[in-house]
Amino acid sequence: MKRNQGLISVFDKTGIVNFCKKVSSRFLFISTGKTAKILKAANIPVKTVASHTGYPEILGGRVKTLHPEIFGGILGTIDYSSEMEEMGVQPFGLVVVNLYPFQQIVSYPHNLVKAMENIDIGGVTLLRAAAKNFREVIVICSPNDYNSVGDAIAGDKVSLDLRKELAKKVFRYTANYDTVISRYFVEITNDFFPPTLVLSFENPQDLRYGENWHQEAKYYLQANKNPFYRQLHGKKVSLNNLVDFCATIGLFSEQEEPACAIIKHTSPCGFACANDIETAFGHALATDELSAFGSAMGFNRPITESLANKLNAMFIDAIIAPEYEKKAFEILTRKEKIILCVFNEYEIPRYSIRFVPNGLLVQPTDTRIISEDDLTVVSKRKPTPQEVKDLLFAWNVVKYVKSNAAVVSIGRKTLGIGMGQPSRIKAVKFALNHANDRSQGAVLASDSFFPFRDSVDAAGEKGIRAIIASGGSIRDKEVIEAADEFDIAMIWTGIRCFRH
Repeated sequence: MKRNQGLISVFDKTGIVNFCKKVSSRFLFISTGKTAKILKAANIPVKTVASHTGYPEILGGRVKTLHPEIFGGILGTIDYSSEMEEMGVQPFGLVVVNLYPFQQIVSYPHNLVKAMENIDIGGVTLLRAAAKNFREVIVICSPNDYNSVGDAIAGDKVSLDLRKELAKKVFRYTANYDTVISRYFVEITNDFFPPTLVLSFENPQDLRYGENWHQEAKYYLQANKNPFYRQLHGKKVSLNNLVDFCATIGLFSEQEEPACAIIKHTSPCGFACANDIETAFGHALATDELSAFGSAMGFNRPITESLANKLNAMFIDAIIAPEYEKKAFEILTRKEKIILCVFNEYEIPRYSIRFVPNGLLVQPTDTRIISEDDLTVVSKRKPTPQEVKDLLFAWNVVKYVKSNAAVVSIGRKTLGIGMGQPSRIKAVKFALNHANDRSQGAVLASDSFFPFRDSVDAAGEKGIRAIIASGGSIRDKEVIEAADEFDIAMIWTGIRCFRH
């Protein structure tokens, strides 16, 4: 059974003419309307699907290829050769199809009608049929494969392994296509927790390594999305670098002023806002200069020449910022390995997902921002207006610190940060010890309630003037009594901000 028919039906017509010219000695082409016109204009012999099946395209082009003459030719094998001959069905040996650009359409302003019209039906079916019969049919879904597969066809070197590889690409392509459509309906119906969670990511980017040197790592992207960063200089980024960069994004999302975040092991070890980026850096660094060694640093303003000189005097693993002034970039690139990146356009993820044995844990990303209206004063002393501002700043920082977490700050700068501690009191003491004498008149934020009054006692002894926490402990009464004993203004948020 000679399979010398090739079906061509592509929305993206990039490279299709050259491909068909390369393999025209092997196949007789049958194509849908617009593609057929392009091939004819290039003097490539082609027959329309309508003339092949004797049935016209109908419903404004919604139905073109859905016909037994087409699918019998694709799915037929030698086992059905007598039936095919009896029915006059000619076999296909090549199917080249790519799909309506649903993802691109819904990425821009559109209405539901336009979205639905760009859901491909026939194309997906053609690809799945051809991939199912890959032993008999060469199937191509990407223009990126035209050159290599065209050469293999022309040289009569189409191996079974190549056929399987092309089929694998098709099933991955159609699975992703359906996933994008499924996610679209989840979004437009606000179905945050559907009974089946379907996710799809593509175009993996190589990373230097994972959390450790022996772990390979890749960064998978959403369809038609670029990485959230662009690297300008230095060694290749690792998984840890990107996780640390993500920590800066969370912190910056709640601040409009010039800000610097110094990140170590996914938590800030220093964060500050100021009227200019250099002052913000100085205040953030003063929080814990020792831990800043080998850190990742994020800035929400361009890196200046003066700032670059200060950064160049330190050992920093990676920096991300909106941009670098020319002189600043020249200074920083004197170090061969330092990673310098800029932010690309990005969206904060809607989901927070973690793999666990036998499945996934899924929750909404914690993007809740509290305001003064969300606060409840529970102490005898009311906080001053400035203390309220300081407390809100501290809360916005502690939200991005690994639990158990505590932040001591004043104004728009951190003084001490306690992170990842197994007990509340240890986190508080860690933060207070780093703040040291600077804690006099400062404020304290805790990412959850105080199970005992010991944390308040420690804060009072160090001169803390105001505390913000979730409240909700069975010992809230004695915690509040401790605050009153030290004349500390205490505020409950009613929510916690654990970061496990």
